[in-house]
Amino acid sequence: MKKKHFIKVLIISVGTIVFTLWISGLLNLWINGINVIADDVEGYQLHSYPVDGEYSLKLDLSDFESNEGKVLYDDGENQIYVEKVLVNGNSDYEVSFRSSGTYSLRGATLVSSNEHERVENGFTYDNQVNATATYQGSTFKIYSSGSSGLNYKDGDSFAFYLVPHDKEVEVDIEKDSIIEVKLSNLYMHNWER
Repeated sequence: MKKKHFIKVLIISVGTIVFTLWISGLLNLWINGINVIADDVEGYQLHSYPVDGEYSLKLDLSDFESNEGKVLYDDGENQIYVEKVLVNGNSDYEVSFRSSGTYSLRGATLVSSNEHERVENGFTYDNQVNATATYQGSTFKIYSSGSSGLNYKDGDSFAFYLVPHDKEVEVDIEKDSIIEVKLSNLYMHNWER
């Protein structure tokens, strides 16, 4: 008899907790992350603005895995780090970054190269960053190879081709495998109630 009573109390308790989390919005936030806040046009106001400064890191094109996790930007709450470096064919080098921010029922923050501006049926993810690379003393503009919306619980992703097709830059990792990437005009997103 006691075991049945305990199970009943346990089921009611768990149900009450889940219901409370669902009503408060915490359950949805826990499952879906920052997207919940960004999509709630009525509950949160978005303030976005450029982040001052230029941020750089060096990538080793001879050892792709050694680059994973290298931090480009960190303000204590928001971070941008290397997700992956890869090559398509023999010369199309690419770097992808992950942005991670913070979120709670009070709001969210995210620093990214993407500007997540609200539009009628959602929001954009326009890449607003100024990006350059320096290889063997030559500095050149690099171009976006892709970006995402807020596809992760805590942020988004974006990528760049490391060697532009319109420049005469030939990568020879036997001579020099290090390329430096610099980004400026990153975007701070601050969603507040």
